[in-house]
Amino acid sequence: MTLRLLAFFGAFIVRSCVGQTTFHMMAYNLLNFPDPNPAGKQDTLAKILAYHPVDLLVCEEVKTAAGAALVLNNALNVNGGTRFSLAPYIAQQSDPWSNVKLAQCLFYDHDKFTLKRQETLLTAIRDINVFTLYVNDVTLPQTQDTTFLTIYAVHLKASSGTSNENERADMAQVLMDHLATLPVNSNVIVTGDMNMYAATEPAYGILTATNNGVILHDPLNFPGNWNSNPAMAAQHTQSTRTNAIYSDGAGGGLDDRFDVGLFSDALLAANNRIHMVQGSYKPLGNSGTCFNQSITSCSTVQTPAAILRALYYMSDHLPLVYDLDYSGNVTGVAATAGTPAAGLWWDGRMVHVRAQAPGTGLLRMMDPLGRTILQRELRWSAGDNSMEIGMEPAQGTYLLQLCDGRTLAVCRIVTLRP
Repeated sequence: MTLRLLAFFGAFIVRSCVGQTTFHMMAYNLLNFPDPNPAGKQDTLAKILAYHPVDLLVCEEVKTAAGAALVLNNALNVNGGTRFSLAPYIAQQSDPWSNVKLAQCLFYDHDKFTLKRQETLLTAIRDINVFTLYVNDVTLPQTQDTTFLTIYAVHLKASSGTSNENERADMAQVLMDHLATLPVNSNVIVTGDMNMYAATEPAYGILTATNNGVILHDPLNFPGNWNSNPAMAAQHTQSTRTNAIYSDGAGGGLDDRFDVGLFSDALLAANNRIHMVQGSYKPLGNSGTCFNQSITSCSTVQTPAAILRALYYMSDHLPLVYDLDYSGNVTGVAATAGTPAAGLWWDGRMVHVRAQAPGTGLLRMMDPLGRTILQRELRWSAGDNSMEIGMEPAQGTYLLQLCDGRTLAVCRIVTLRP
């Protein structure tokens, strides 16, 4: 059915976003960081983060405090920026006799979040790091209504085989024993390199068991085997390379879903004050077109070739990204002059954004009852941008909203069809 007429009614509106903020989160195995091969990996990471800005960054395989400082000062707080903090770096305490010490760490936008506390859980293999933050809502001093977010940063035992699966399960049980101490309605994310090959692994069963107080969910909910499964091509996170480079990391191409994020019931409830944005969960750069190949073989329609190259050289893992919507105003995203979202319209197939600066935002299309019928994350550059949204709504009146975390652009549209 073809679109016959599209009419725009009312003035285009740009105003400050009231009651809606989107946080961008990434979990990334940095591969023995900051080992010097290839040199300048912090600059490569900076390029990736400039392409996909974040508010929360969980990193695995950070070997030293100096390496964590490189991420903070050379990849996040760049070009005069100072908004990121590093949760205190804790060197690996588990398995003290191991010759390989790898740690997880958290970087966060301190304008938007405050770190309340952190804990280290000891296992037979590696630490599990627990970070509890709260959102810096502008009304917090008056309301004392605090929204907490607890993040478990994990790096489970690697390699296939029954003994390794059992060690992953033991680590998962340590995590779940700690999780059992939290209130059942807690906002919890468990994320990192889990090294699991299938949903049938004991560790996966432990983490997603439905008899826990805080129940964790996998947004993909893909049963069976993940390894070398072409049906999972768009969700594989390792390896970005067909052959190891600089004698470091794994080869074999993209055929494993090692990097996983699990979310509590509360974070999957759309009416919760903070919740995961459906459809935002993905391995950055993987379009599903490079199964068993290097990430540089993936389509450049979604991700520029320069970013695919950066992902290739940065690590043998892809970063896992997802967004969280927060119903409230946050101190770090106050409205500013020169808003990026300076124009919004739709021609029946493409959304057009006219922007004064590069940015990202959440596009929503709502029907007359206020129900969201479309939700997409958009990324734009300065100037005029045109983007397909992949749907043609039925005849009716709709409201388009585009929020970049600082300002809200609104356009009312009417579609008529023969």
